[in-house]
Amino acid sequence: MPEIAALSDASSTHQIMTVLDADGVVTLTDFLSPELLQALNAELDPYVASYKQAHISDGYDEFLGHETVRLHGITAKSAAFPALLTEPRILGVMDTLLLPNCADYRLSAAELIEIHGNETAQPLHVDDGSWPRAAWDASPLVVNVMIALTDFTSENGATVVAPGSHRWPQSRQAAAEDLCQAVMPAGSAAIFRGDVVHGGGANVDGTARRGLSISYCLGWLVPVENSVLATPPELARTLSRRAQQLLGYDIYDGSARGTGVLNMLDVGNPASVLDDQ
Repeated sequence: MPEIAALSDASSTHQIMTVLDADGVVTLTDFLSPELLQALNAELDPYVASYKQAHISDGYDEFLGHETVRLHGITAKSAAFPALLTEPRILGVMDTLLLPNCADYRLSAAELIEIHGNETAQPLHVDDGSWPRAAWDASPLVVNVMIALTDFTSENGATVVAPGSHRWPQSRQAAAEDLCQAVMPAGSAAIFRGDVVHGGGANVDGTARRGLSISYCLGWLVPVENSVLATPPELARTLSRRAQQLLGYDIYDGSARGTGVLNMLDVGNPASVLDDQ
């Protein structure tokens, strides 16, 4: 059975990228300070308690899980989150993996995922699959950082991953011997490329497994989450300029790369809505 390499929180971008290049996935221990871990959980607790699952479609509802809490709009739900959105170690990885194929990247989704007891294993998939295969020449299209807000164990649904699967032909299916789980204590983080096979694990012991998935995609893609509507201007004005850009309050200017300009507002930059009124 393969294993996921674990690095310390002091690891450099080069060290992280060395493992990601080889395995497509790496874990970082002690990624969050105890204070930030406590703040995120405390701020998100009320939203988890009042969660009601939305219906998208029968097939996708099954994929998301019937015993799993999923929350978007984390910027508006947690005052502690924006600093994590622009965390330098995270953005160092995104700069390295995503900028070769775009002028800038954006937040694809920030999603709290809490797996409860009796949840079955999620179907294995790649996050690049959110977009048509015609875009896959630029893979990875997205990079995910899964932060453990509680302990991730083999019994409560730790993410199942196939290390090295970013190098597989697209026709290859994962076998049991290809898989392992991202077992890690609360405060750790697992970073994995969007072309790595993975899925949420089954929760067989009833202990809630809470993770915060923060994914970033190439800036010319439509993100999974509509972060502009989820982060109204009055809140976005309080954030750093980099956080505003990642949330979508920015133009995508690919002209220096020989491509076009996207995400305009009135033939201008949508950041204009954040100007002082």
